[in-house]
Amino acid sequence: MLLQTAITNFELLEISYNSLQKIHTKRFIEPFALYSTQENWLLIAFCRLRSEFRMFRVDCVTQISQTQTYFESHNMTLEEFYQKKMPNK
Repeated sequence: MLLQTAITNFELLEISYNSLQKIHTKRFIEPFALYSTQENWLLIAFCRLRSEFRMFRVDCVTQISQTQTYFESHNMTLEEFYQKKMPNK
């Protein structure tokens, strides 16, 4: 619910994330979309640490904090995101 609200309100979030390679990072993210695969929920967000859009497995997020800071919409659709991320598909 917190993720959906942050997506709707363009609220910056701080997350603690454990990658599948067991690397722990704290990141500030601008959440964009949530979607489900058959195995996992994935969060697409602009990662301020990496300065690019990234996909985060929700089950690897260990903590989420609201920042009360808001960002401007990226003004793109999910389809446009996929076209940029995977241009050959």
